[in-house]
Amino acid sequence: MCRINLNKNNFSCWLLGYLFVPLVAFASDPICVRDQAGNPIPHAYVKIGPDKVVPVDSTGSFELPENLAADQVIEVFAMGFDARLIRVKEISELSSLRLTEKIGQMGEVVVAATRTDRSVEDLPMPVTVISREQIQETGGMRLSEVLREQTGLQVVSDHGAGLQMQGLSSDYILILLDGEPLIGRTAGTFDLDRISVTNIERIEVLRGPSSAIYGSEAMAGVINIITKSSRERFAASLESRFRSFSTLDLSGEAGFNQNNWSVQAYLNHFRTDGFDLTPDVPGNTQAPFQASTGQVKLGKKSGKWEFRLYSRVYREDSEDVLQISENGTGRLADLTSERRDLNLNPTVVYRPNEHWQMTLRSMTSLFETRSVTEMQEDGWVVDGQDFRQQYHRTEFQLDRQLGNDQLLTLGMGHLLETVDATRYEDLNRFDAGYLFLQHQWDPTDRWNIVTGVRGDLHSQYGERISPKVSGMYKLSEQFSWQASIGAGFKAPDFRQLLLNFNNASAGYYVFGANLVREGVERLQSQGLIQQVLLDPSQFGALRAESSLAINTGFRWKLSNDLLFQGNIFQNNISNLIETAPFARLTSGQNAFSYFNVSRVRTRGVELDWTWRLTSNLQVSAGYMYLDTEDLDVLEQIDSGELFRRDATNRTLRVSRSDYGGLFNRSRHSGNVKISYQEPLTGINLALRAIYRGKFGFGDVNGNLILDDPTEYARAITSWNLSLSKTLFNGILLEAGGFNLLNQLNRYDPSNPGRTLFVGAKVPFHQLVPTK
Repeated sequence: MCRINLNKNNFSCWLLGYLFVPLVAFASDPICVRDQAGNPIPHAYVKIGPDKVVPVDSTGSFELPENLAADQVIEVFAMGFDARLIRVKEISELSSLRLTEKIGQMGEVVVAATRTDRSVEDLPMPVTVISREQIQETGGMRLSEVLREQTGLQVVSDHGAGLQMQGLSSDYILILLDGEPLIGRTAGTFDLDRISVTNIERIEVLRGPSSAIYGSEAMAGVINIITKSSRERFAASLESRFRSFSTLDLSGEAGFNQNNWSVQAYLNHFRTDGFDLTPDVPGNTQAPFQASTGQVKLGKKSGKWEFRLYSRVYREDSEDVLQISENGTGRLADLTSERRDLNLNPTVVYRPNEHWQMTLRSMTSLFETRSVTEMQEDGWVVDGQDFRQQYHRTEFQLDRQLGNDQLLTLGMGHLLETVDATRYEDLNRFDAGYLFLQHQWDPTDRWNIVTGVRGDLHSQYGERISPKVSGMYKLSEQFSWQASIGAGFKAPDFRQLLLNFNNASAGYYVFGANLVREGVERLQSQGLIQQVLLDPSQFGALRAESSLAINTGFRWKLSNDLLFQGNIFQNNISNLIETAPFARLTSGQNAFSYFNVSRVRTRGVELDWTWRLTSNLQVSAGYMYLDTEDLDVLEQIDSGELFRRDATNRTLRVSRSDYGGLFNRSRHSGNVKISYQEPLTGINLALRAIYRGKFGFGDVNGNLILDDPTEYARAITSWNLSLSKTLFNGILLEAGGFNLLNQLNRYDPSNPGRTLFVGAKVPFHQLVPTK
């Protein structure tokens, strides 16, 4: 039970205070610190005067010291909530003392931005935190379905569910799981559908270059997925969702936390029948597949030491049918595919005192794929591919607190990666060593400066220095301005040059830049190409790329219920290694490869509004304007060297207004979200409209640039709805749907159309939280 107790020396003192002057505080009824939903806040604090801070216990209760004046003002605060000032004499008049959650997740603690814990509002760089509640209201089963609803993030069909950030593709976005990088990219893209979301606590989205602390894969930004950890003595739950296309998602988790030991175990099974956007062609646009994920997190604290061990296993199996043309005759073949992923991450932390912290972390990962295509008639194997990637990294990080306003971080590490595949002549290996240094400085209450630099020595990339500087100035408690500038470097790896890959579950092909011509000939001989989108002759030897990026923006808290955020960005990249589809297949999927774009500029603006109209109703809106340009193409246009044909087959010079920039980028995108909790029934409603503007799907008129109306895929708005209700016994019921208006786009094979779902979560055992 929540309580506030007043210590009294004796009854006489209490009676005198009551009858004559209100010199002491008292509370006649138990009161505890709660959030707006009525849940206790066990991490709250009560501040009395300038020096004394009183924590609350695990049930939200606290005890006031004796002889406080009735007019004494106390401050109640908690991370993630707006602080509340209240006089002692007013406490007895309240049934509970409630705090309001900070709007826009501004109170969330973020790790990815600086590799140390800092709240969003204290970071001098654009960061978004997607909370557990926000993940739940999307109704999503896989990570792609959560990220596609976020402002500034585009989930595109790019040999899997790929991600774009600030106009840059998945190659430049580092995906972290509990702070450690995930491997297993196909042509540079990490398939977001490999990640189940039911055990995710929050997702940190860091926009802008982060190569100064994370290396070359973080030129565009970082996605850090934080999974759940055990906070209670024991708790467990089962969760299931079922939706269209016979898609089933089952999850179970259990957590234990006692005697400084914590264990969190998670198991997920996902299966789907896939879908088909081209029923006149044998096979599916997305093949039927099933996937299983298992994860165990183990932790132990002992004095100044802390040990953590994270392990994860992923397995995916799929099968499909395709038609292969042989001597003018179509023959059916079976295509089977397997994907395996294993991660093991031990970490040791030592804190000798409040000024020093040493962290030793290691990561070992294994990623494997296997696919076989064989004829149905005679079992003849048409094609067989194996891919095996191993990755090991060891890193040491030292944090030194320099007074109250400075934190110095020094890190060094070594990584080893090997890849062995059917289409590679030899076992490919590279080694790298790196060193990074970061300084966080708060010279005043208004200023916040973070500087960092990283040096890499790579067996293939060579030597490279990546610096970054970020700063924030608070004009007031309501308004702050941030700015950052950073550099990055990335060289082509063996996958971008030599990969020859087919994903059976999704039905796409990827060829390294050196193998495109061979790949086109093979697919054409099998009758699998419907349309060639880009001239294969422009693919070939790739060059290393470098970048310089600037981000600047603001956070403006107009009131406790209204937040406005904006970010302006520009990325200048030399020799951008671009992923693009060069052919559309008869199944509706694409074949991809890489090519260099000499000088590229991406720039734009991201805006977010969040407005809490009442405690039950919140509205938010986001918009991104994106401009992407190949600067060499602009020079050719200005000099009159580029031509196109119009609808009447006339030859015309290309103008700047004709040029649409890089392929597969939408100039306009946005979202509107309405979250409402109906007070009588307790039903939570989340209605979202996700807009993606038109984008270029390929070169149709043969001049190798995006400049013709027929080269654009149309804009689409997806209306998504989810309803959920938590019963008195903790059981959660939910229902809803994606793309309710059934908007389809033939150039987006990841969109199956209208999808409906139902689900339930059952907490079958849960004991009292630990103190």
